[in-house]
Amino acid sequence: MSGVKQKNDNLDFKKFTFAFFPGTSLMHKLNPISKLIFLILLTIISFTIESLILISCITIFSFLLALVSKISVMNLIRKLRFITLLLIISVILNIFFNAVPSKKEEILFYLFNLNFLPIRRIATYLALKAFFIVLTLFTSAIIFTNTTSMKDFVYSLIRLKIPYKFCFSFMIGVQYIPTIEAEVKTIALAQKARGFGLEKVNSLKRAYNLIFERLVTTLVAILRKGHTTSISMENRCFGLYKKRTNRIVVKFKLRDFVFIIISFLIFTLLLLYQLNLLPLPPIPSLYQILF
Repeated sequence: MSGVKQKNDNLDFKKFTFAFFPGTSLMHKLNPISKLIFLILLTIISFTIESLILISCITIFSFLLALVSKISVMNLIRKLRFITLLLIISVILNIFFNAVPSKKEEILFYLFNLNFLPIRRIATYLALKAFFIVLTLFTSAIIFTNTTSMKDFVYSLIRLKIPYKFCFSFMIGVQYIPTIEAEVKTIALAQKARGFGLEKVNSLKRAYNLIFERLVTTLVAILRKGHTTSISMENRCFGLYKKRTNRIVVKFKLRDFVFIIISFLIFTLLLLYQLNLLPLPPIPSLYQILF
């Protein structure tokens, strides 16, 4: 029973990084286009803001929004652990390189009092800024894909007069992400049941063989699914007509307009604050607080 439970947990779509699961939260009820507009505004403001404290606040806001969207804390940690590990390694590496070679940087201190391990101010700032930006965008992408049905998103795009061929191609591409993730986990479980990959990976050759077998098997499964999808589309005469009717119509509601207006107001205020057009005191930098 424990093995069956573990298998069901591994194939639970809620634990996939980019997979839609039904829910009753506000983000689930919003129109996909309104969520897309919010995502675009969040991306623009993340790259515009220069204050590390403000960027970190936006990152925390994205975490809270994920929790409001009924994504549990454990699932959110599980979805972010790999990208967070990569970002931490990237921050550590970037700090030890001169961020602006043509400019003399201010050295904050030397790590372990070693002259060849300087911690530079600009390098630290740029590394931390990239860390928060990527983490914010990755979290917002998780929120969008976990709370948005791709069918509803495609129907919304079609209502915007976008050709349905492009919309359908986009839907297939996005829906294949959780499908591939599920396929990889299924292949891993099947190979473990046959005894493959149970031995310890204590050499580069064994690690290469394990990765190679997983990649080849996954690639074959993906190609098979793509071939099956193309045959199914041809049998249904997809693309025969330039226009098509849809049984499902995704409409804008009052909450969508309110959500978009609030998003634009917050975006405008943050942009005006960044341009020093608001009579508000500037947020102190992290350097001023710590040093």
